[in-house]
Amino acid sequence: MKIKLKRKQAILLILLIAVFIAASSVFFSGQNSYENKTSSVKLGTIQNTLEETGTVYSKRINTFYSDASRRVEVINVSTGDKVKKGTIILTYENDYDLEIERANKQIEAITATYNEAVKGVDFKEISDMKLNISNIETALSAARNHFEKIKSSKTANEPEYKEAENNVNSLENQLQEAKSNYDLTMQGASSNEKKQYEEQVEEIISQIKMLEQNIEQASIKAEFDGIITQLNVKQGDMTQTGVPVVEIQDETSLGVYVEVSEEDAARAAIGMPFIISNGKESRKLKIDRINQKHVVSESGSDIPQNLVRIEADLDDASSFKTGSKPVVIIVLEEKKDVLLIDRHALNEKNKKQYVTVIDRGRKVEKEITTGLKNNEYAEVTSGLNENEFVLIE
Repeated sequence: MKIKLKRKQAILLILLIAVFIAASSVFFSGQNSYENKTSSVKLGTIQNTLEETGTVYSKRINTFYSDASRRVEVINVSTGDKVKKGTIILTYENDYDLEIERANKQIEAITATYNEAVKGVDFKEISDMKLNISNIETALSAARNHFEKIKSSKTANEPEYKEAENNVNSLENQLQEAKSNYDLTMQGASSNEKKQYEEQVEEIISQIKMLEQNIEQASIKAEFDGIITQLNVKQGDMTQTGVPVVEIQDETSLGVYVEVSEEDAARAAIGMPFIISNGKESRKLKIDRINQKHVVSESGSDIPQNLVRIEADLDDASSFKTGSKPVVIIVLEEKKDVLLIDRHALNEKNKKQYVTVIDRGRKVEKEITTGLKNNEYAEVTSGLNENEFVLIE
């Protein structure tokens, strides 16, 4: 009897275990059946971003244009060469050096003529003037002596007295005039020669200065350290007026820009994160400028599109080179430590948002409210808790 009872108990225990296993299997199989279609509610950071292909550019560009049709005589650089400030990039054909040499020889000739002319005045004309003064002084001395004798003579008559007196006065006037002429000659003769000489030399010096300016214009020099990004001529070419000949860019003063639609640009603001990446490195910059001047899109679309240029300064270029095309991500909005769910778990009905929560193998629909969204995630502001599982449908 006891043996039969023990057998019944054993059978009952086995049945209970079987039922438990079966129930557990049903429960876990129900839970596991959604395993690959669920996502957990978790805390994290969500960003709303704008991703575009950017362009690295130099903020300091110097483009040289031809101001006349001229032949290129010498080219000292090639496209891609790095140059220092003052480097002569190319020289146009000219004969300004020969003209300057001829002008300097003219100055030498005029100087020699001036020196000779001044020397001649000092020797001949001035010597004659001195001799004339000396002769007048001798005559005046004799006339004065004669006049004194007449004044002291008791036999002299009135006409003799007047004649002697007038002769003295006349010679005194002649002497004064001769001395005045001599002084003027000493000051004026060499001064006139000098003035004429200086006027001639100044005119030639002005011509030389113009020739030197022409020499400067006959060559193109780098105005800062940089890289040759365009060289549109070769040796022997004739340039065309107004056509760009050379372009130099400063590699130490760079920026990155993207062109976006007006709608996207309206969401951007100065100071927002501007992240660039080229596969080798990433850099976090910030928006420095939003150019409100619209440009026409060259995308090939039949309908022209107005674009807005958004720029960020790139102070340390590193592996980013002018003309390269990095990926640009503009962080329009960011929230940290918020509840997040997979964006594909959201369902909308009657302008309300719902998710399906998996609770012990059962599907339970819950209404939730959301905040920031992007292509991958949605912020949950109410209706869910961390570590819950939602069904991705």
